[in-house]
Parts: sequence; C-alpha cells; structure tokens
Amino acid sequence: MTYIIYDFETTGRSARFDQILQAGFISYDNDFKLLNKLNLRSRINPDVVPSINALRVNRLKVSDILNEKKSSYEMIQEILKFISKYKKIFFVGFNSINFDEEFLRQALWENFVFPYITNSNGNNRGDVFNFVTMIHAFRESSVNVERNDEGKLTFKLESLAKANYFDSKNAHDAIADVEVTMQLLELLAKKNNDLFRIFVKNSKSKNVEESINQSDLFTLHNYMFSSHRIYLVKKLIKHPVYKNQFIGFDLKYDTNQLVDLEEGDLREIYKNKSFFRKIKLNKQPSILDKSYAMSKQPYSNFSSAEIELKCKQLNSQKFLNNLQKILEKESMDLLDNQSQEIKFEEETIYSKNLNYKDSIVMGDFHNEPWDKKWYFAERFNDQRLRFFAAKHIYRNFPDQIPKKVFFHLHKKISERITSLDKSVFTTLPAAMEEADNLSLEIEEKGSDFQLKEQLDQYNIYINFLNDYYNEQNPNPVKFDSTLSKKLFG
Repeated sequence: MTYIIYDFETTGRSARFDQILQAGFISYDNDFKLLNKLNLRSRINPDVVPSINALRVNRLKVSDILNEKKSSYEMIQEILKFISKYKKIFFVGFNSINFDEEFLRQALWENFVFPYITNSNGNNRGDVFNFVTMIHAFRESSVNVERNDEGKLTFKLESLAKANYFDSKNAHDAIADVEVTMQLLELLAKKNNDLFRIFVKNSKSKNVEESINQSDLFTLHNYMFSSHRIYLVKKLIKHPVYKNQFIGFDLKYDTNQLVDLEEGDLREIYKNKSFFRKIKLNKQPSILDKSYAMSKQPYSNFSSAEIELKCKQLNSQKFLNNLQKILEKESMDLLDNQSQEIKFEEETIYSKNLNYKDSIVMGDFHNEPWDKKWYFAERFNDQRLRFFAAKHIYRNFPDQIPKKVFFHLHKKISERITSLDKSVFTTLPAAMEEADNLSLEIEEKGSDFQLKEQLDQYNIYINFLNDYYNEQNPNPVKFDSTLSKKLFG
C-alpha cells in the first residue's frame, strides 16, 4: 500500500465554486518512508471571487496569486500525473473527507477526469482528524491535545503539531500541513496499532457495512461541538433509498413505548429526538467493537439483560416497517424540494450522470490546442461539459474563444458574482462586506502591516472585478502577472 498525504489551500470553503490555490502531495511507502513530493501553486481564476478571510489564513496577497506561473488547469493536470504513478493508494488528509476530497473531486470532474479516484480502482481514503479524535476518546494519553481560552479541546492541525512537538512554523502552507499530518499519523499508528487497523478498516465502505451487519451492536464515535460523542448503537435497517447509509438506535434511550408507536407518532419522535443515528458508510465513520462504548457511562450502568431486552424490542417488525416508511417519505420530500431548485452546473456533480458518449470524448479535450478546444467542445451533448470547456478557455486564453461565447459566459459570470442574493460562493457584495469588517478589525486592534497590505490589494482587486463584470462589451483580459503589474505596480 502506498500512502498519499495531501492538503489544499483554497480561495474559500465552497468546493463547488472556490478554487485550489496551493496543493501539497507527498507519497510514502507502507513503512512511512518518503517516496516523492509535489508542491504546486496556481493563479487565481477570473470567475472566482476569493474570500479575504481565506487569503488571510493562507497569508496570500492578490499579487501573489496573479503572478503564479501555473494556471489552475495546469495544476490539476500535474496532480493527476503524480497520482497516476501509483496503484492501491491510501489517500490521507486532515479534515479531508469533507473538505479537501470534495475540492479534488470537483476539480477532476470539471477537468473531464473521473472524480472518484480516492475510493475506486483499489484505492481508499482516511481522515486523520477521525483517527486522532478516536485515539483521544479511548486512549487519551497517546496524544497531547491543547485546550483553547474557553477550556475546550482543540483538534486543529497547527495546535496538535505544537502540542506533540512537531515543526509547524509554516502552518497553512499546503506542503507543510502534509508533513505535519504524516508525522501525526505515524506517531499515532505506531503507538496504537490496534486502533490504526480499525481506522484503516473503516476507510472502506464495504468493510464498514460488513462490521455493522456482523456485529448488530457496536460503538460509534463522533467528535462534534467540541466534545466526544460515544454511542452504543443497535443496527436497525439499511436506508431504503440511500444505500450508503445505515440507521441505528442509541441504546441510552428507553425503547419500551417507542416500538409500539404508530407511524405518525414515531415520525414526530424521529424528527425531534436524537434517538436515531444515521451512519454514512462512505464518510469513514468510527465504528468499533461494542466493548468500547459499554465501558463508558451511561452504557456501563446497564446490565446485559437490559441491553438484550432493548435489542429484542427494537427488532419489532412493526417498528422497523414504520421506520422504513418514514425514511422513504423523508427522502421523497427532500427530492421534491431539490427538484424545484435551479442548480448551477458546478453543483450537479452528484445529481446527474454523464452519458457514455460524452465520457468517451472528455479525455481528448486536453489534447487539443487552445485555439481548437471550443470547436472540439461542441461535440459534447451535455451542456455542463460545454460550460466547463468554455470556462477553461475563458480562464486561460480568453481571446481564443468565439466572441459570442465569450460575451455569453462573461454575462453569466457577471450575473452570479454581482448578485445581492446570499450565495454559497463569495459574491462581490459579500467580498466588499468582508473587506469592510476586516478594515474595522484592523482599526480596533492596531496596525498589522502585512494584513493591511493584503486588504489594500484585495480592495483594489475587488473594485477591478466589479468594473470588469459590469462592462457591457468587455475586451478579454488574461488574469496573470501583466494584470498584477497594472493593478499593483
């Protein structure tokens, strides 16, 4: 097995609309020995409004991300080339399953590459955040964890590095965060080999499903709202609609009257109480033997007979049938609500499949010269793929796209980013508000030259974007070092 540890620094938190600015990848062999490194940075895309708060964390000025040599398009091609050298990869990151992996999937998909590379073709993935919180919950002395000013545990990577004596002076630089993640993983794996095996096992959906089916009664660990959540869970049913979910019941609660409720009454309980546990198989849930939870209160207070009785009651066919109906209706209601929403192309990665013909054509897009890419893209039947192709040309060689297509795309981007509506991505009005808030913070706390320089450049850039996207007949602008020099000297 080859480990690939990776981390991204981005323009914001929306995987569907924000952009990877820094990408760090390091490969290791099965004994945690370094094999290879990839450290990339990319230019800002013209259709992305960065968040000043994200740039602040990453310590990046707008001039930095305009002057980068590589485009976002070139970055993704290099990432794919690096990954394709290896087989049977265990992809690892820190808080990666809900963040970095989603950015990677989106970037690959928009670049016409199969997006599920981390959990297909013999590969699997794990999140070190899940591992370190699980270790701390059941073997606290194995890892040092700091508390913040409010006395709450903090599992931020920078804090963990400091507490466990790793070098983290370049925290929030992608490759530095990769190195710290690996040090943390190696330290914990060697000290807790049994829990590491559980961590690895839980990284495959198939293994999680087998564990649940074989055990029927198991421990589920989550870390939420600054505290460990340890549950003794009885398996109920596999979700009737979402096949990657199981529904379980937290055995700290009483089952006597619950299992005899009619469907309507049970629905109210299901909606308003925390008795039930949804377990997403593909999110690497921390599933352990039942003994881990049974050693903790309140479960340690229950006798074996009490637990056995609860499990027997929860096997009531009437109860399980009612629960299945509730889950089916909940899913249909959600689907109805989603079908009424107009989705942007970027948001359809999970909701609409590609047709076979387009999937055959996609890879050849990259072989075409830039002045021929649009004419090639017209072969796509799926309008989303045409949109992504147009975006690639607009971002990299805007003068190589037909004028009609350029104006159409420019107008579409303008309508998005100048909107006053609240959006999942950063709009220009939202960016201006962020900048105003940061300006007030700087005034209150005193001078911070580096931050003030970041903010000054940001304001210049946002004003430029506002002018550019309000032009009726704009000329194509390449977002690179030439623009940086024009804006910042």
